[in-house]
Amino acid sequence: MRYRLINGTDLNVSEIALGTWVFGGREWGETDDAVSIKVIQAAYDNGINFIDTAPIYGLGRSEEVVGKAIRSIGVKMIVATKCGLDPAGGAIPFIDLSPAFIRKEVESSLRRLGVDVIDLYQCHWPDKKAPIEDTFGEMSKLVREGKIRYVGVSNFGKDLIERALKIMPIVSEQVRYSVVEREIEAEILPFCKEKNISVLSYGSLGGGLMTGKYAERPDFPKNDVRSFFYKYYKEPFFPRAQKILAVLSEVALCRGVRVQGAAIAWVLRKSEIAACIIGARTPEQVCDNIKCVGWDLSCDEIDRIENEYKRIFPRE
Repeated sequence: MRYRLINGTDLNVSEIALGTWVFGGREWGETDDAVSIKVIQAAYDNGINFIDTAPIYGLGRSEEVVGKAIRSIGVKMIVATKCGLDPAGGAIPFIDLSPAFIRKEVESSLRRLGVDVIDLYQCHWPDKKAPIEDTFGEMSKLVREGKIRYVGVSNFGKDLIERALKIMPIVSEQVRYSVVEREIEAEILPFCKEKNISVLSYGSLGGGLMTGKYAERPDFPKNDVRSFFYKYYKEPFFPRAQKILAVLSEVALCRGVRVQGAAIAWVLRKSEIAACIIGARTPEQVCDNIKCVGWDLSCDEIDRIENEYKRIFPRE
């Protein structure tokens, strides 16, 4: 496993971070907490030292599982969690980055995780209602109080990050980024590079799509996150994603790895990316992902993927 420093911090994180949305059970189908703990153990045993969670994942269940696993492993991992999604909104949570809600969430997260301080605390989604001065004023207080070490954002646009930077340091931006979803290349990646903000990518395997496990378009239950969060599981996008996946498969085959290795290497080719957040449901899945990484795409391989992408997605 290789490691990269999150800019402006002493957090030297594994290039692969373990994402734990699936541990919550609600949006990804039921899971077994004992198995989830084994996933975290397998990740740690194979060099992953960075784990990402959120209170909304399973209404606290994911954080509780992470806390139990960390205690059972007995070694501190770098933990990132989030704030700002209120489950009172139902299927679509309310966004709430008010100081009162942030304060409530951080105390609950500390308790569930069983830690004294959170390494990286991220605003999950931007809140149009809460004044940004109030949001990051509260985050700054939490740093001074020693409850959190560093502050990041997730799914924020350039203008909002710029405003937040006038209040306090922002060390990371967590955003969706994959070979088939590249919106951040236009503005966010250049901006983060300019401001020395590290990027944490999620969705880089498209909820499993880029592992090559779906030869035909799957039909997920309505409440499964893959039915609405990833557009490339839908028509007319699915066949196009399969075409770029075929290119990645050929590159991976020449390298002697599974196709997800090429998808991850493509994301990590960018120096702005500190870590690629990858979820896993079983210890076997996390081990398969880890075996695929630790190498870089050549310039010729990158050019081939990019040329094919332009041919398959001519207007994107």
